[in-house]
Amino acid sequence: MAKEVNTKKHGRAKKVILSIAIAILFVLFIGYGIETFYKSPKYENYCNMTMSPPNVFSESQCSDLQGQWVNYTTPQTDYTNPKMPFNVTGYCDMYAKCNNEFQAANEVHNRNVFFITLPLGILTIIIAIILSIESVSAGFMAGGVLLAVYGTIRYWGALSDVWRTLMLGIALTILVWIGYKKLK
Repeated sequence: MAKEVNTKKHGRAKKVILSIAIAILFVLFIGYGIETFYKSPKYENYCNMTMSPPNVFSESQCSDLQGQWVNYTTPQTDYTNPKMPFNVTGYCDMYAKCNNEFQAANEVHNRNVFFITLPLGILTIIIAIILSIESVSAGFMAGGVLLAVYGTIRYWGALSDVWRTLMLGIALTILVWIGYKKLK
């Protein structure tokens, strides 16, 4: 009798471990699959990181170089640099424009990943309910949830509060509906 209980515990543990492994590997597989066929924007493709910033000490010089002037909260002085005037009030950010272009491209990419992973995650949850092997079904169900969360996190910062609330409400409604209709 004790051996039978011990075997059931080990069998249950194996099923849980299998479910967790399936969930994690499923999300990694989809994530890397998306990256393989739909590459993320690279910062280096927008900003030349080998460019050394010029010595610019005024807002007008910065504008001439297509940079963005950033004011210090207190003026800076460097007595060791003979080229630097006293009381410099800011610095020239030569990467502001290219960084904004990169951020815009990255936001579009994250939005598209979101629109790929959220429906795919929900579809995976629905398919997982149909599967007959409990540990595999649970693994894919958890993987579907994690995939939907992954895509949502990537785009969360760009969503307005209204869209965040709507997306969470829709996802919650779908999951509750699935629970009532399929998992009675």
